Amino acid sequence: MTQLIDMTHLHTQRLLIVGDLHYETAQQEQLERARQQLRALSPTAVVSLGDQGGYSHCGTRLSFEEGCDYFSGFGVPFYPLIGNHDMEGAEFKRDEEAVAAWCEIFGRVRPYTLIDWGVAVGITLSQTSFRANEGSHHEVHIDDEQFDWFAQMVQAQRHRPIFVFSHAPILGSGLRVLQDLHLKGPNAYLNHYTDPEKFIELVQANPQIKLWFSGHNHLGHDYNDTITRVGECTFVHTGVIGDHTRDGRRQSRYLTFDPAGFALHTFDHDTGSLRPDASLAYGAAEVTRSQTFAERPSTRFFPPPASANGAGLVVGNSILQQHRDMLVEYDRRLNAPVGIVADNLNGATIEVEGEVILIHRASGTVERRERNAYGRYLQRYFPNPWRHKPGAG
Repeated sequence: MTQLIDMTHLHTQRLLIVGDLHYETAQQEQLERARQQLRALSPTAVVSLGDQGGYSHCGTRLSFEEGCDYFSGFGVPFYPLIGNHDMEGAEFKRDEEAVAAWCEIFGRVRPYTLIDWGVAVGITLSQTSFRANEGSHHEVHIDDEQFDWFAQMVQAQRHRPIFVFSHAPILGSGLRVLQDLHLKGPNAYLNHYTDPEKFIELVQANPQIKLWFSGHNHLGHDYNDTITRVGECTFVHTGVIGDHTRDGRRQSRYLTFDPAGFALHTFDHDTGSLRPDASLAYGAAEVTRSQTFAERPSTRFFPPPASANGAGLVVGNSILQQHRDMLVEYDRRLNAPVGIVADNLNGATIEVEGEVILIHRASGTVERRERNAYGRYLQRYFPNPWRHKPGAG
């Protein structure tokens, strides 16, 4: 039976969305200052996008307790979810044990939730598989039972706007992903290695899904592709509040919404300022953007081109394009990057022989890439050590 959290007595909502916390005692003063900054905005609720624990002890009972204590300190209802690092604690031998401990400490019957905000419905989705993942153990994997529940809730709530919250973004959203890290993992998207398309297909079939928030990238909001729109859904990346930032930005999201639409803001923890980012009146054709940004060059944590733009080698539904010494695979239907086929090309030439990709290295060796069981050429650069030997394709 679905646990519906009732907040229908509140008409206009003020929602805080906080990205990867990675709580460390050494950052306690900084994190407390950030919490006081956000409390001053008088939120009616807080959503945490996962990865509560610091890297020194991710996925432990202690990290769950620290995360729960931190978000309890906001003094308003808070809704956490499970991210990839929340599942890696060595004290747990099985995924089910990690999930059970998380649920116990956060007081949840299960790690995903339906929230009734009166004028809209919130849905949180949680990773439940780590040691059992087919691809990278750090893939943010949503199990079949949870996905089926998600699809049912979307249908049951089809007459109200739905806001979704997950740790990683979904394939086809157009949000920025990191080529040299998550795309290479592969763990850039929900269920990245195992049928990631089903999430965007659900979004496209259900225009009542109006917003989808995610974190995972540890980047700030000062890029145009940290807010995107596909169909009726606006996708929003959320940064971090602590020291674990990849671009120096420490930012959170602040959302106000009512029956007519929503307004999205960025709170900057370094400057203490709140800026408008975007707004939407339901039924409008376009989101009104308040900010535009110039791309900042980066030698690490860079995105692939957002689309292949028709260029590259075409093999069935795949487009292969070289970018920064890597061979990037794109999905032709979604026009989105799906993974890395080869890296360290160093002048290698690429050719296609039927359905096989041949990589001719400068050394004279030839590497073959064939489709995996899911029809992709992408490789497991960080294969699950519980299931795959290091270096396995």
